[in-house]
Amino acid sequence: MQIIDAQKVDMSKFGVNTSCGVYLIHLKVLDINSRAKEIINMLTDRSWIHKLGVVDRKSYEARAEQTIKKIVEDILTKVDSKVTEDFGEYLVSDSAGNALRDTHKHVKVVLAELWKEQKTGNPGFDFHTEGPNEIILFGEAKFKTSGSPYTIALEQIVDFVQLKKDEMELADLQRLVSSNAVSNAVANIKGYIAAFSLNAINHVSIFEKALKSDAAQKLLCHKELYLIGVEI
Repeated sequence: MQIIDAQKVDMSKFGVNTSCGVYLIHLKVLDINSRAKEIINMLTDRSWIHKLGVVDRKSYEARAEQTIKKIVEDILTKVDSKVTEDFGEYLVSDSAGNALRDTHKHVKVVLAELWKEQKTGNPGFDFHTEGPNEIILFGEAKFKTSGSPYTIALEQIVDFVQLKKDEMELADLQRLVSSNAVSNAVANIKGYIAAFSLNAINHVSIFEKALKSDAAQKLLCHKELYLIGVEI
């Protein structure tokens, strides 16, 4: 994985006055097969479960088991040099988390599907990180083989915020992030990540369109907003 660009955006250049910290990251995935193996290793790492109490450990082990089997056997092991749509969203999610870890010192939270009750296709945020300022970032990942689906990712976030999906996830997240991060989220101090596959010659134009979108404007009332384009 290569970070092409990472910057904080001065929204005043777009005629917007906001206290929200807005960040762009453009990254490129260099080796699909290597990334697939890394994601399998990440999924099968149960160390996060072992840190929980006895009751929580039993519950989350049961939740994660079927999901891991489904993702690894049905999706990741079928990946060759071509990215399928199913695998693409895992690739975008994990790569975005890695980029935030490497460029902004975020701590990655285990993939949401592993701790939610449904096996796959959870009706909620795809991934999460905890920033160095102890806030939870709620991430949505979208992948398309053509086009750059930033609009879909941003609009999905707006919908989830309106439906209070982020608040619903706090009962589980309190076991996976710091207590201060949970307290901040309860006080509505939190941020969001729109991660999307980047299929365009003019990457700058894509990010500018995303920043100017109605959905992005609706999220500027929060603490932080990250737009992460993943070139594959």
